[in-house]
Amino acid sequence: MAFYVWLGVLGQVIWGSYPVFAKRAMQEFPKFSLLAVATLAAGGASLWLIRREDKRPWREIFTLLVHARALWALAFFVVLRSVSNILAISLTRATWVQLVYLMTPFMVAILGTLFFDEVTPRYTYQALLLSTVGAALALVEDWAHALAGFTSQDVLGLVVAFFSMTALATYFQFIRRSRQRQASNGLIMFQQSLAIFTTYLILTWVTGEDWSQWTRASTAGWMYALLVIFWVQVGGNVVQITAIGGASPALITSLMPLRLISALVLGWLVLGEQLHTVWQWLGASIVLVTVSTYLWLQGRDDFRTVR
Repeated sequence: MAFYVWLGVLGQVIWGSYPVFAKRAMQEFPKFSLLAVATLAAGGASLWLIRREDKRPWREIFTLLVHARALWALAFFVVLRSVSNILAISLTRATWVQLVYLMTPFMVAILGTLFFDEVTPRYTYQALLLSTVGAALALVEDWAHALAGFTSQDVLGLVVAFFSMTALATYFQFIRRSRQRQASNGLIMFQQSLAIFTTYLILTWVTGEDWSQWTRASTAGWMYALLVIFWVQVGGNVVQITAIGGASPALITSLMPLRLISALVLGWLVLGEQLHTVWQWLGASIVLVTVSTYLWLQGRDDFRTVR
């Protein structure tokens, strides 16, 4: 159990780096084409995982992919999350969208309790409440400015963000269900990569992106693009799927505030973006202390159970 929890910590750190590395890479690469290539690479890695994990013939694996409802549901919610995320950010401020996404762990725990007969680990709601408050403090530099100029379009954006957050929470639960039905990490990753790749390929074609920009990118641009492709999309997916498959989704997603800390640190180092107020530093500290204490308490409970 502890192994999967620490994998979950690593997964949150990896996905926290995604906005920073993607933002830097997208200064030189068209965004949809970059994400299409990244998910294609993840799909290739998933085929290697399938070959290593599944001891069944390829025809049997293909049949499972076609008929496994949980895997298709997983792919549906991945695409729904991806498209609604882009739409929400285009409708309203990214800061407000991120604040809505901080509620994801709560939704994961609630869905698990209501629909999947899942027992929420001890201290989860207390840790979520504290870390969410800390993350909100760290995210917003000026609350007076953050709440100004609210329009009907912002309302629509926040509604879309809520649906996007719910889709993400449902996705985490379906990963757990898929693993319980003996679907391997490779199968899960291949199904979602195929769905997202198709989506981004359509989007890059519809928006008329210029793929020739790939031939004009700098060495630094290529470095960050490769980080998005291999560190985030390949490594992040493998680590996240493995962690959620081996531990409670509520426990793993309760670590999501670590994504914000990872993004803040890397944003400072890569993009020169810094925390400016005492309240932001206090919020980041609250997240780190809360998550660290929560992990220690979970480890202590596991130890007592073993004894």
